[in-house]
Amino acid sequence: MLESWSAHFNEIKEAIERFEKMEYNKQEYFFDVHSIESIFDYYMDQFELAKAERIIQLGLRQHPGSTSLKIKEAIIFIEKEQLSKAAAILEHVMSIEKSNPEVYLNLGYIYFREGDRDKAIQTLELGLKYAGDENDILLDTVLYLNQFQEYSTTIRLLSARYPKIKNDENLLFELAYALDKIGDNHKAHDIYEEVLDLNPYSENAWYNLGISLVKLDNLEEAVDAFDFCLTINPDHAQAHFNKGNSLAQQNRYLEALDCYLNCISYDLEQSKCLQYIADCWHKLGNSSKAIQFFELAIKSDIIDFDTWESYARFYLELQKPKKCRQIIKQALEEKDLMTNEEQGTFYHLTAQSYVLDEKWKLSKDYFVKATRCNSKEFRHPASLFKLEKALNPEYNIELFVYDYTSKLIEAPSFQYMLAAYHLLITENLKKSFYHLKEAISNAPGFIDELTDLFPEILDIAKNNNQLSNLIELNNRNYEL
Repeated sequence: MLESWSAHFNEIKEAIERFEKMEYNKQEYFFDVHSIESIFDYYMDQFELAKAERIIQLGLRQHPGSTSLKIKEAIIFIEKEQLSKAAAILEHVMSIEKSNPEVYLNLGYIYFREGDRDKAIQTLELGLKYAGDENDILLDTVLYLNQFQEYSTTIRLLSARYPKIKNDENLLFELAYALDKIGDNHKAHDIYEEVLDLNPYSENAWYNLGISLVKLDNLEEAVDAFDFCLTINPDHAQAHFNKGNSLAQQNRYLEALDCYLNCISYDLEQSKCLQYIADCWHKLGNSSKAIQFFELAIKSDIIDFDTWESYARFYLELQKPKKCRQIIKQALEEKDLMTNEEQGTFYHLTAQSYVLDEKWKLSKDYFVKATRCNSKEFRHPASLFKLEKALNPEYNIELFVYDYTSKLIEAPSFQYMLAAYHLLITENLKKSFYHLKEAISNAPGFIDELTDLFPEILDIAKNNNQLSNLIELNNRNYEL
């Protein structure tokens, strides 16, 4: 932990100037331990690691028994990625001063860096026992915990101390941040409100409050929160960006355009902003402007495949399937850089474009290709089934399994279709449960889509507890 030097800079300014004069004259002056620590903290905050290291080396020559300077030396080794040396120093200091919380704090950080998360948490918590009521140590502890994504531990430690920290905006902010990260959006929102009660000028709290409101689908209040953030700091680029997103989700496209244009002036996420500007112009009915900004977005980042996808969907919505496929063809020139999910999406869009052309065989072929490529995504085989059903109202899951098992049997998402086949056609519950469990294990998250496609499954579940429980465990919205 580095103590703040800024509050007493005038006091240490003379010591800093004296040290730099000493180095300039190639001499050695005497400094007391407190001055050395203050000079070290100053240089570390200024990212002048070499000077920080030299003042500590000087200090240890003059005060070889100082444990506080040994801790600073360990920090130098941490910054130089020499973690084993840093740990050895700190463990030695611990054998001398078992109650020094800074030792445990820095050791905990090292253990995190070395991948021993349990030992890191145990060490940090032990340090808190020696810290007493020092909120500075507690703050550094939860900063490390949040940095290494140990959000539940942060929540546990701060919730237990809530009566003592409720007036500390920094600790409340870290608590809200951890709650946000585990998806407890309501509690995160409430704690950010408490932070703002303590400090209504916290731009970061207003910004994070806006994000939590977006997650709570309260878009109007989210825009207000981003506006407060921008009132405090008009150059908060992320607030402009997320305000634009919130406005666009409310169909307030002209207002959103202003926000995205502001983002471009800050050089923030250029291709993404250009894409969203194109989307806004499309929604406003100005296709030429939309094309202009899609092209700019692609030139800005040719491997931003979200932009390529949005551009292809643009032509699909305009009922221009040939143009859609031209864009997809250009995107697929970089397919070696795509994920399977991205390639599958472009094959799916190609299939949809052939539906518009009424070229049914090509459409089916590309739905198959999409399923094979992105084998865990259920919407690909589901769309293929819907197309077959649209072409032939008598088509059913039995025919689908007969037609496509040889082509799609390796795709985990196809297991959903096999489960439906055995539930609805063969009525073999043992086989249906086997395939459903395989699907859930290897392509999770599509139970609701399956029951939307085959609502008869819910009727069967009403009289079968095993099936009902399986559906309920994997679909939060499920109700009999």
